[in-house]
Formats: sequence, structure tokens, C-alpha cells
Amino acid sequence: MRKHEILKDFGLYIDWIESLRTLTEQQVNTPYQEGKWSPKEIVMHMAEWDRFTLEQRLPNMKESEKLEDVPWESFNEQAAKLANDYTFEEILELAKGYRRQLLERLEAIDEAEWTKSFYIGEHVLTLEEYFSDFVWHDTHHKEQIESIR
Repeated sequence: MRKHEILKDFGLYIDWIESLRTLTEQQVNTPYQEGKWSPKEIVMHMAEWDRFTLEQRLPNMKESEKLEDVPWESFNEQAAKLANDYTFEEILELAKGYRRQLLERLEAIDEAEWTKSFYIGEHVLTLEEYFSDFVWHDTHHKEQIESIR
């Protein structure tokens, strides 16, 4: 995906987050499938990825930089558990706020920087690839939540 497509999807994500206000309390707290996360946990997980990317990843995503890989499973588990500390309304506000900040920072990055390579662990990535994966991740979780509407 090109930069403008990613930015457009990020804007649509913010709108989608806002649309989740129509979910009932039962829908928000019920896993979309047995043994899976609830929408509340999913949105918190997504917000935490945005926060982590804003704070830990994006400032270091420069040509030839080597970023550490993180233990994704434990990160994801902690993010889902963090949902218990917030109301769904608070989580929606966090999710929108982090994504807006991310969108603003990405808009400010020169187009030429989007195709320069950096490393996460042993994986070679560009901003374009990393944030294309982000859009895929968003879509994956949106489908899970939309399945309960």
C-alpha cells in the first residue's frame, strides 16, 4: 500500500472506532467466539499497538536502524488484560487518540522515507510495509468485532 492509502485507512479506522459506540454493553463484553477476546479487549489490544508504535517503534524506524523484536504473545495478553482497567468509552477515546497521533506523525514523514529499510529483529521492513501490515491487522480485528453486530 502507498502512503496515501495507508493514511486514508487510518482515518477510516478512527471513524470505525467512533461507530463502536452503538454496541451494547453485552456485545462489548462478550467474546466474538468461545475462548476469544471481547470487542473491549480487541480494541484495547489495537490501541496498545498504536501506543507502542508511537512510543517505541516510529521514532526509531530510520534507514538501517535495528529495532528489537518483542514477545508478541505476552504483549497481546497484557494489552487484553489492560481492558479491565477502563470503561469501553475510555478505551474508544484512547484508541482514537493514539491513532490520531499516529496519523499526524505519518502525514509529516516525507514520501521518500517510506521505502527506506530498517530491521525489526531479523526482518527487513520499510514504513510502507510495516503500516500496510497495520492496516491488515486492523481489518482482521474489525471483522472479528463486526461479526457480533
